[in-house]
Amino acid sequence: CGMAAGLSSDLIIVKLLGQKGETDTIAGRTTMGVLICQDIWAIVLLALQVNLSDFNFVGVVKTLGMLTVLITLTLGYAKFVMPAVLHHASKSVELMLVLSLAWCFFVCTASILPFVGLPMELAALIAGTALGTFPYSTDFNEKVKYIRDFFVCLFFAGMGMMLPVPRAVDVFLGIFLALVAVLVRAAGVFLPIWLMSKNARVAALASVNLGQIGEFGLVLCTLGVSHGHIDESTLETILIAFLCTTILSPILIRNSVTIFVKVRNWYDRTRGNAAQEADAIEDDGEERDIVLLGFHKIAFMLMAEIQARTPELLSNLMPIDFNKKTLNKLDAMGIKCTCGDISSPDVMGKAQSKAPRIVISTIPDALLQGTTNKKIIEVVHKVWPSAHVIVTTDNPHTAQELYDAGADYVLRMSKLSAERLEELLNEHCSDSAHSSLSDLFATYKERDNSIKGDWVQNIEHTEGRAPDAPVRPLPPPTADDGWW
Repeated sequence: CGMAAGLSSDLIIVKLLGQKGETDTIAGRTTMGVLICQDIWAIVLLALQVNLSDFNFVGVVKTLGMLTVLITLTLGYAKFVMPAVLHHASKSVELMLVLSLAWCFFVCTASILPFVGLPMELAALIAGTALGTFPYSTDFNEKVKYIRDFFVCLFFAGMGMMLPVPRAVDVFLGIFLALVAVLVRAAGVFLPIWLMSKNARVAALASVNLGQIGEFGLVLCTLGVSHGHIDESTLETILIAFLCTTILSPILIRNSVTIFVKVRNWYDRTRGNAAQEADAIEDDGEERDIVLLGFHKIAFMLMAEIQARTPELLSNLMPIDFNKKTLNKLDAMGIKCTCGDISSPDVMGKAQSKAPRIVISTIPDALLQGTTNKKIIEVVHKVWPSAHVIVTTDNPHTAQELYDAGADYVLRMSKLSAERLEELLNEHCSDSAHSSLSDLFATYKERDNSIKGDWVQNIEHTEGRAPDAPVRPLPPPTADDGWW
């Protein structure tokens, strides 16, 4: 039961994170990394399960040897043979789909040969892993998703048919097992990630994402019943726990950010310091006129523009964001900042006791988690009634709603881009000197590259900066920063 309950559901997590667009976030990548580790252990467990009833060292060595041979041949075949075959078949979507499915069925068939003796479920996992290395894996996954969803329905229907009329004691044990699995998983995932990253948000979101019993656990239990390792009543309990966590998991994953914020606020209130969640970088007592809520792409480039054209304005800026790594870099460059939830009135009040003149939210709703620009406007007006609020969106209907909610200006990237193009074309058409279009483009490129050159190419290290030293250029964004 422990091995079965310790595996999360790849199917549920990948699908829900893809729908939320969080697969490439730090929390999403951390979740996927844990899933990969679990899949590796699942391969080992599936290979060893055949020898558990009659443990034999020679049998274990033989099984692991056959597993190594199967993985080596599968990955080698997938790397050197299948790409050439699929390249010739790529002109026909149907042929490529049939060949890919035939490849998976071939690996599964090879695994159950008498002299191999590996479970078909294990071979299916290996075949899928090898299929992911194909150059056409993305296109294939798009084409096969309907068949995949069909087999998923069959899988869950089969699991449901295995469940007899439940008894009260089985339901109670299943619910209890589901609670224990979720709580133990939360502690087992949260603590290691938090200790390694010191980022409670990432650790909490990954814990919520992984808080369910996966389909591999059911496969292990089903094989366990066939080999006599467990009885059918244990399988029924695991099935009920699986159903409970499967029903609950989509709700938790879709509201993971909200759950984290509420739990964190409750924890801070129990400590008697609600605003301490900001864990702010030391306040120097100075007030700033401009507050940036969230430090994403637009805020990053805004800093670049300001440093290239009006660097004295940097002392009037104060970013608020939850990414401590980013804010530590800003603090090392002499820019006052606060780490916390950008939608929390406590964080805003602690960060800036005096109302700023301008508050800017540079992140559109599609990228915000647990809040919206409309809610941010309401919070800002509550904390700083006299502040002017600038928010961001790309939807004209949403822009009007934000204006109605009290926004002083709404940034729309498509509109700003159109204005820039109109300016360029109008300048070209009205140029009395009839200069060439290439000269006009060169002027705009030089204007853009001057910022890039001053701010990105001439990067200086921020370590060891004296307190009174001038602000230094920001480092270029990386994937690990989470806001690029």
